[in-house]
Amino acid sequence: MNKKSLYVAFVTGAMLALGGPTISADDKKADVGEMIVYDTALQNGWENWSWAKTELSIELGGSPRRPIKVESAPWQALYLHHAPFTGSDYKKISFLIQASVPDAEVRLFALTDGKVIGEGRPVKFKNTGWTKVEIPLVTLGVEDQPIDGFWLQNGENELPKYYVTDIKLD
Repeated sequence: MNKKSLYVAFVTGAMLALGGPTISADDKKADVGEMIVYDTALQNGWENWSWAKTELSIELGGSPRRPIKVESAPWQALYLHHAPFTGSDYKKISFLIQASVPDAEVRLFALTDGKVIGEGRPVKFKNTGWTKVEIPLVTLGVEDQPIDGFWLQNGENELPKYYVTDIKLD
């Protein structure tokens, strides 16, 4: 054992003996927890950059929820933007969504460096209550990429209003 190895062994042993922290990569991930994107308002540095008509924090039939109302012409989107952060700190995005028509569909996209990654994932929902959606970041192609936004984009048809709330990464 050389002097350098002995010093590292001593310092490491002293830290353990004193109850000092030892942090692994897994511990760092666990410390991040979840990032609230939107509950009754945008949180944690998220901004509304939508090009669909949106209204935040609306009252919806006496409910304590204050969702985002989205009215989307063809190819328009609810676009929530954030300064870039690492996707490796999170496993999935989840949210509640509700339509004003019996059958609706949008597509969820993740963005890296302002560019859409992949083909997104379809999200189907109804007007009979809230639909809980959970999509792993790996399926959006951004599990180890810097993320700077998410789109919920309408397809080629007009989509009457829909509502989104409780958006978070965990």
